[in-house]
Amino acid sequence: MTDLVMKTSAGDISLKLYTDKCPETTTNFLKLVDSGYYDGLHFHRVIEDFMLQGGCPHSS
Repeated sequence: MTDLVMKTSAGDISLKLYTDKCPETTTNFLKLVDSGYYDGLHFHRVIEDFMLQGGCPHSS
C-alpha cells in the first residue's frame, strides 16, 4: 500500500493506493501524478464523506 497527500486549494486529501491489489492502475496513476498531468485540474463531482471525481482535462 502507498500513502500520499493530494494538495488542493480547499485543503489536503490523504490517499491510500492499494498497489498490491491493483498494481497496473496504481502504477499508471502515479506516472500521471509524476508527469504533472493532474496539476490545475478540477474536481467535477464531490459528495462529502463519500467520493470525489476529477482528472478530466476539459473540466472547469
